Amino acid sequence: MMEDNLQNELEKLQQENDALRSKIDEANSKARRKQERTKKTLSWTWKLFTGASLNKNFNNWFVEFHSEKKVSPDTSANLLTALVQRFVRVRLLSVILLLFSIFPSLVSLYILVKQNDLIRTQNALVEGTRKSSYSFQLEGIYDAISRNKGIVTRNIKSRIISLSHSLTPYKILEEDGKLSERTYSSERTQLLLFLVNSGISNSKLDEIYAASDFSHCYFKNTNLTGAYLSGINLSNSNFENAELQGARLSGANLTGSNMRNVQFSNGWAKNTIFIDTDLTNAKITKAKDLTGADFTDARVKNTNFDLSELKKVRGL
Repeated sequence: MMEDNLQNELEKLQQENDALRSKIDEANSKARRKQERTKKTLSWTWKLFTGASLNKNFNNWFVEFHSEKKVSPDTSANLLTALVQRFVRVRLLSVILLLFSIFPSLVSLYILVKQNDLIRTQNALVEGTRKSSYSFQLEGIYDAISRNKGIVTRNIKSRIISLSHSLTPYKILEEDGKLSERTYSSERTQLLLFLVNSGISNSKLDEIYAASDFSHCYFKNTNLTGAYLSGINLSNSNFENAELQGARLSGANLTGSNMRNVQFSNGWAKNTIFIDTDLTNAKITKAKDLTGADFTDARVKNTNFDLSELKKVRGL
């Protein structure tokens, strides 16, 4: 009976020992597999970093270094060359990655700049809309002059002069859909065009022009043939491609205006101020009178003065 019990205990111990040995073997197997994976990962990382050429040359150098013979100059040279090549490749890869990281930032910056431009355009248009609220006052003046058949009373003249100073300039939306670089007053332009074409006598226009402010007007591509503009302040206005055939500009102030490609043949410009005016490609031919005109600092590249007597003019 005791022998049977002893035999059973021995069998149980044997089974426990086998189970324990199995667990130890399994743990050792897992450890070896983990070690192999770690070794493969390190080896793969090393090869990825060094590259095949550098890895091969490094192994050759390492083998010769631990052998009895000396490391050959060729082996050292090959290792050094592989190191330099790998360094250049890594730097190049860094630059490429840097460019990829910068590109989204550049796109965001471009979008931000475009948004800012749109916001500035919108703000300028809102400001223009606010200032164009003077339209009802313009209409009142138009109606009053029309009812009087071109006769300007003292009250109407005062209203015109006062309004011309109130219509301050702002950036406008040009034909290309972009905001103008300079500021202009579309309302002043409308008022002046009405006055020029309303049949008002030149003497009355002289009185109005003398006290009014018509600077920063916008007459690009406008036909002003025969217009009476003597003694008027039209500084910093835009007359690009305008028609001024036979117009009277004597004594007018055109300082800083854009008169590129303007057509001003058979006109009068006695004592007219063209200081700092852009007259590039302008046609000022057969001028009736240019006596005393001031062209100081005016840009007269390709300006045509044929058959115009440049008598006592300044700046040319």
